[in-house]
Amino acid sequence: MKIPWFVVLPDTDDGFAVVERLRDRYVDVAELTHASGRPWLVGRWDDERLSVGRAGDSAVAVLGEHAVTGEWLAARAAEVARGGRLGDLRARIAGSFHLAASHDGVTTLYGDATGMRRVFHTEVAGLQVAGDHANVLAALSHGSVDPARIASRLLFTAPPWPLGWESVWTTVRAVWPGHAVRLDRQGRAREERWWFPPPAELSRADAAAALRAALREAVLVRAAPGQTVAAHLSGLDSSSLVSLATREGADVVALTTAQPDTLDEDVEWAARTAEELRRSGYGLRHEVLAADEVPLVYDGILTARDSFDEPFLAQHNREPYRHILMRGERHRPRVHLVGFGGDEMCSNSYQWLPRLLRSRPRLGFRHLQAITAKHRWSWTRVVRSMLTAGTYAAWLREAADRLPNHDVDMSSAEFGWGAFPALPTWLSAEGIGMVRDEIRRAAALDPVLDADRGMHTTLASIHSGAQSTRGFQQISAADGALTSAPFFDDRVMDAVLSVRLADRYDPGKYKPILVEAMRGIVPDVTLTRTTKSHTPANAVLGSRRHRDQIIGIVEDSELARLGIVDLARLRRTCHGPVDVETFSLRLEPTIACEIWLRNQLERENTSTGGRRSGAPD
Repeated sequence: MKIPWFVVLPDTDDGFAVVERLRDRYVDVAELTHASGRPWLVGRWDDERLSVGRAGDSAVAVLGEHAVTGEWLAARAAEVARGGRLGDLRARIAGSFHLAASHDGVTTLYGDATGMRRVFHTEVAGLQVAGDHANVLAALSHGSVDPARIASRLLFTAPPWPLGWESVWTTVRAVWPGHAVRLDRQGRAREERWWFPPPAELSRADAAAALRAALREAVLVRAAPGQTVAAHLSGLDSSSLVSLATREGADVVALTTAQPDTLDEDVEWAARTAEELRRSGYGLRHEVLAADEVPLVYDGILTARDSFDEPFLAQHNREPYRHILMRGERHRPRVHLVGFGGDEMCSNSYQWLPRLLRSRPRLGFRHLQAITAKHRWSWTRVVRSMLTAGTYAAWLREAADRLPNHDVDMSSAEFGWGAFPALPTWLSAEGIGMVRDEIRRAAALDPVLDADRGMHTTLASIHSGAQSTRGFQQISAADGALTSAPFFDDRVMDAVLSVRLADRYDPGKYKPILVEAMRGIVPDVTLTRTTKSHTPANAVLGSRRHRDQIIGIVEDSELARLGIVDLARLRRTCHGPVDVETFSLRLEPTIACEIWLRNQLERENTSTGGRRSGAPD
């Protein structure tokens, strides 16, 4: 199956040459034109996911998960022609999608605000073009891989914003979520912000009502009554989507994967959810995949040939994910619903507490007491962290100074801009220097998402989660399937962020806004769950069974060839017991970057510095 992609071109004759480059490199390329007849939208897409409306010299296209028709868009294109705002049009569409527009000689491309629908742009022979896949644009602009940006992807638990978001290609720029790119006839590009966090003014009850409506709408866009959908069923997030789709009349096949750990409770809770829905008269089907039939993590890491446009940091989970995907495909579903994004949207970071202490001291202190007791933190550390001031740029500079930060304690109190990331012990001195320089370069640009630490860390988490989910979607697309994550819709995020600060968090409750939103939809017994299954058994067993594949990543290492890792230290780590607890010994980012670099080299065998973009399959 071919992975879909598209490129948006300005309304100029120079666009014809870009189309020729694309047709020389890729097969099955489709094309839409501006009113002028010049090329506008070029690429490979599923016609069912594309709607186009035209009115006079204006045209609007929506690509992705949505329910709008060409006729509806034609009426909206007429509104744009009369002076209507594209941002207002985008806000009227439910789902997850890109919006491209051509009007009065200006071409505009919108992604989304959560980060699921990415936008990139680059220069091709003096002409700025935009698109949704960085590797396609890198191929057009003869871009190469930037070793320093690859090195920064090895930070754990994640590269701090915006390092993990930036393109790893030297010639390609990644547009931030909530920003659009405009291309004029002179071949110039301008980025414009169109999304801002909503006012946090709603009570928890009102915000929950808004979240309920947004999630219901998001599910209906993907799973109309009577349509067959496969849905992962495990925790509260996926239970919410399964319950919504079932109650709205979709033919739902729920899939739960048993884990090789007796402490895992997902099967038990999923069975309760399915039984209660059936008892209420709904025809939900529920299948449990036995633990011994599901591949363990690390399986297939050396043979995967996915054409991601950046390292996919969950690469080690590829085969377990594909197994449940293919099990669902037996039922020929329209879509696979996953609960990805529920944690990022509905769990709250502790970085909100300093602001709550300032606005509601008594409530804030009660929450602080509860959190400190829960984690058995030292009050000395808590107070020191709470009083830590400074800008995000200053925090980034300190993060760079702390590297490699092998002794980081992620369990300590942290109320600043987040926990400082760590580098693996096998990074070379040159690799450490690359990452320090990248973080300091980012700090010089002061890339804060919001002046408030709570909002910044929440948005950074949402964007990171969306980026990871996008990787799983690309795996699905390569297998001819559609994975959808409704929690990452903009309207869902707006509903969650609209709750006032005093009602945002409750240390005694699990995801209180989601529980309130799903009351009467998710079975009551499911809403009583306060745990989330997360055990290391799968990784431990997988590292034992697939040790040969883990060792294989050090053979002829591309990361070592780039000077990023010390091969001898990496080899010792791969031959020894795999540590899934110590962050400086976590292998997953290294595996992801190594496999991605090898796949790039296979697609286009040139040296890095360097290494040119390969085409998507």
